Amino acid sequence: MVRKIVVKTFIAAVLILLYLPIVWMIVFSFTGTTSFSSWGGFTFDNYINLFTGNGANADKIQEALLNTLFVGFFVSLLSTVLGTLGAIGLHAIHSKKIKTAYSTVNQIPMINSEIVTAIALALVFNLFSATFKISDGSWGATAFKLILAQTSFCAPYVLLNVLPRLQKSDNKIYEAALDLGCTPAKALFKVVLPDILPGIVVGALLSFTLSIDDFVITKVNVTSFETLSTLLYGLKNGKHPLPADIRALFTIIFFIVFALMMILYSPRKKSAKD
Repeated sequence: MVRKIVVKTFIAAVLILLYLPIVWMIVFSFTGTTSFSSWGGFTFDNYINLFTGNGANADKIQEALLNTLFVGFFVSLLSTVLGTLGAIGLHAIHSKKIKTAYSTVNQIPMINSEIVTAIALALVFNLFSATFKISDGSWGATAFKLILAQTSFCAPYVLLNVLPRLQKSDNKIYEAALDLGCTPAKALFKVVLPDILPGIVVGALLSFTLSIDDFVITKVNVTSFETLSTLLYGLKNGKHPLPADIRALFTIIFFIVFALMMILYSPRKKSAKD
């Protein structure tokens, strides 16, 4: 009995420690003060200014948000395609030694320090630009470079989410589809992909979140291209208080992610009861 109370108390303390800052941010998204220690009265002005562009640094925030969503969408798309295909290919390998070797290589970007990955990518991009005389000063070229850089970091996470679903799937269904006349490509889209779809969706959401959250790779590899992470760093580095509408933006992002996780969790919970 005492042990259960101690365990529950410890879990509650950890959850409070993790979520109290988020709750604090949500509460202060409804006040206009830039301080997190003094309440300036309840208001929806932060949310109104966020969408109307009337708040402090509103233009920069909107530009950074659009850049972040644009890059995050394509990073998530490329990472999902590459990670899913990589998981299918890795699952099809019969040699345990080769499969272990590829799995180890896939985990290096996740275990490796992000700053090492960022510097390595910067060297590759500089060499490529110098060799082919390509200027990366335009918005499109910078965005493309950032998408490639973040994809190399996010794709292994997708593979790691999809592979367990493949390992739990029944290969006999795929073989039966081939026996019934399906081509390998048609069997892939009709049998394999629907079966591993939950892992693909989770991997896509995870890569999108990692892209939004990325700072080191973005800061090292691109200039004059603001994302939310680099914008916040610039504001804090310039000794400016964070705009109040930033809290409203991150509150909206939090609830969108929370809603998506609840939607993904509900079918699993229902199937577990069945």
